[in-house]
Parts: sequence; C-alpha cells; structure tokens
Amino acid sequence: MLEPLFATETMAELSARQGRVADAVAIYQQLLRGAEAEPNGTSDDAARVARIEKWRARLAELAGNATGPAAVARPSAAAGDRIVPAPAEVAAATGPRESLVIREPVRSGQVIYAEGRDLIVVASVHSGAQLLADGNIHVYGALKGRAVAGAHGLREAQLFCLALEAELVGVDTSYLLNDDIPAALRGGPARVFLTADGTCSVAALSVGKGVAPAPTVHARRAHG
Repeated sequence: MLEPLFATETMAELSARQGRVADAVAIYQQLLRGAEAEPNGTSDDAARVARIEKWRARLAELAGNATGPAAVARPSAAAGDRIVPAPAEVAAATGPRESLVIREPVRSGQVIYAEGRDLIVVASVHSGAQLLADGNIHVYGALKGRAVAGAHGLREAQLFCLALEAELVGVDTSYLLNDDIPAALRGGPARVFLTADGTCSVAALSVGKGVAPAPTVHARRAHG
C-alpha cells in the first residue's frame, strides 16, 4: 500500500524512468482516485479536470506498454508546459554534457527533466512544479516545488538551492517531504544529498561567515 504523500507525479515519473512501471501505474491510479473523489463546484475545477485528463493519458500510455521500452516515453502535458522527454534508458555518456539551463520561473504544472546532465534553474521554482535531473540540480532562487537529482540512479548527485521551501526533494529513490525538513533549514540556502547508507539528508549551505549545521537524518524511500 502506498503512503498517500508518496503518490506524487514526480515520484510516478521517477519510477517509470527507473523501469519500475508497475509502481508508476500504481501511483497514477492513486492520484486519479484522489482527484476524481474531489467535490465539484470549486474554483479549481478546470485545473482538476486538466490533471485528470493528463494522468489518464499517461496511465494509458504506461499500462499499454508495460512490457516494452515505450513504457517510459514522455509524459503527457497541458498546453504551455515545458517538458524535456525522458528516454527508456540514459545513453552511456561519451563525455561531459552541457547543463540544461532554465532562465525563466518554473511554474505550477511544468515538468523539467535534464537527461544525462545537470539542471540549473536561474529563477524560482513554484509550488506544483517538478524538476528531475540525472545529474545535480542547482536552483538560484526559491525552490517551492518538487525536485529529484540523480533520477536514474546516480547516488552521488546533489541538489543545491538558495531558498529551500520544497514540497519534496530527493536524490535517487530517497527523498524528504516538506514536513521532514527542520524549521531551522526552511527558507535558507541548502544542500540535499545521500549519506553513505543511502539516507536523504539536508544541510545548510554556508554563503558567508558561519558554519553549516549537521545534516538531518530524516528520510523516506521510494517503494521498489
């Protein structure tokens, strides 16, 4: 049984890109059940309908190709979303690749995926936005959405941001939710990384004088 907070689009796509299609299907099914159970007549009706259509399309895509490499094709997107497609597997690197640089704010509903490279966002990341990178992630602004570095199994990847207010941050399949982040570290510059035992941890970044506090040891893991 999946934890309710585990069922996010970010984690569904992360599961799909790591070949865990059954997990991705289960997460999208749970997302759909929750969205379809919401009452009508709210100011968010149009956005909810758009999400339901998007998730149904992605679920059909995954379920219809669950035995083949097409199962991890690009997710569906609403008009205007910036999406960088993910391949079935990351090609072997032949040398360093340029980082993917995003210079505009990443808005709610947008998904950015940096395939086989680092992701640099020179702006803020709004709530509901999602960042995925096979390498490191750097956010030179407030990170309020979700971000997962090392998305294809790079455990040495790290995530850096100037203001940590994220809904979810992680490396590989280990992650932290907003409530897991100590109050002393919220809103400030931070680094997210894995410890030697695979625990997702966060520590303050020293941007001037002073010493960063010890990292936290709170973590959640993607169900595998």
